[in-house]
Amino acid sequence: MLPLRVFCSKIGTGLVVLSPEESHHVATVLRAKPGQTVVVFDGLGNEAAGTVTDASRRKVLIDVGQVVFRPLEMSWRITVAVAMPKTHRQGYLIEKCTELGAVGIWAILAQRGVTRPRPGAIEKWFRRAVEAAKQADRAWVPQIDGPLSFDEAIQRVGRFDAVSLTHTGGLATPFLEFLAAKPSGSSVLVFVGPEGGWTETEVDQAVGAGAVQTSLGPTVLRTETAAVAVCVIAAACSCSSKRT
Repeated sequence: MLPLRVFCSKIGTGLVVLSPEESHHVATVLRAKPGQTVVVFDGLGNEAAGTVTDASRRKVLIDVGQVVFRPLEMSWRITVAVAMPKTHRQGYLIEKCTELGAVGIWAILAQRGVTRPRPGAIEKWFRRAVEAAKQADRAWVPQIDGPLSFDEAIQRVGRFDAVSLTHTGGLATPFLEFLAAKPSGSSVLVFVGPEGGWTETEVDQAVGAGAVQTSLGPTVLRTETAAVAVCVIAAACSCSSKRT
């Protein structure tokens, strides 16, 4: 059985104090006790073995050993910029994209989008991502950002090595083919549209900024399914590339 994984945004050798929220989770939900061995991670690839020295609902102390760096699990750094689905499906999207290795998830506002994130949504999604990272034995937690207008998201494409616009019609390039052609280690931004699809203006704007139109298959996917499919393909390609 794997040791408990606990999140701390800043870790270093010696005593660290978990946040009140994480302390409550570790002490009350996970029922960690003094003397128990855990793994502490910061969501940025750093982790360390540690021992619980004090465990109360408000404050958990951990004596941390040597901090080591775990490289990103995937061959590509995938950021998904997604027009969020309805509220009850948002958590699923965050959770599964985290489990599958995304390094970033942006909530964007598309013209045909069906929802606008509520106040506090980003914080809630981040907590969901942290729990998913624990479950998946990841040392990385995706950067959660937004809500961003489509224009704001497009202005960021220059930060990435490659950009894809999915959920489009026509003779789009298969996403697997698009991704496999990118060098290992590339940062890739993937736009996932609302279920109503992108408008012509949005497509023209993205393509003009350098995005490649890609397809996730012959059927029309729900937004959260499309976002997860992007990460599944990236994870599968990562497994193949690391074997060759």
